[in-house]
Amino acid sequence: MDYPVSGKAPNVAEAVVPHAIDGSGNAVPVGNEDAATLTKASVTMTGVSAALVGASASRSIVIVVNGATNSPAAVDPTGGTAALDAGIQLVGGGDMMRITGKAAQSAMTQIGTNGEKLTVYTG
Repeated sequence: MDYPVSGKAPNVAEAVVPHAIDGSGNAVPVGNEDAATLTKASVTMTGVSAALVGASASRSIVIVVNGATNSPAAVDPTGGTAALDAGIQLVGGGDMMRITGKAAQSAMTQIGTNGEKLTVYTG
C-alpha cells in the first residue's frame, strides 16, 4: 500500500527492512550483526563443561560450527554448565548455530569429546 508523503511525485515513502532467509525459507529481521566484522577462533573441547566465549557487551553475533568429523557437542548460551543432554545440540558433520543480538553478548559454555574442536566466529 502506498502512503502519501508530500503530495509531490513520488508520493510514496520507501522502507527497507533488513532481513535474512532462515532454514525454512522465512524472512527474518536482522540487526547489527550484518555490520559485524567476524573473528575466527578454535576451541578444543575436553569432555567437561568449559568456556566457549566470555561475555562481551560489544558483540552482536556468535556462530559456532561443529567439525565435519566431530562427535556431538552442546552449547549453553547462558554460560551455565553445559551438558550433552541439555543446551543447544550440535551434531557432527558441520552442524552450526547462530546467536545474534543481546543474547550474543552472554558468556557461553560448551561440552564435547576430548580433543575435538569447535570453530567459533564472533563479531
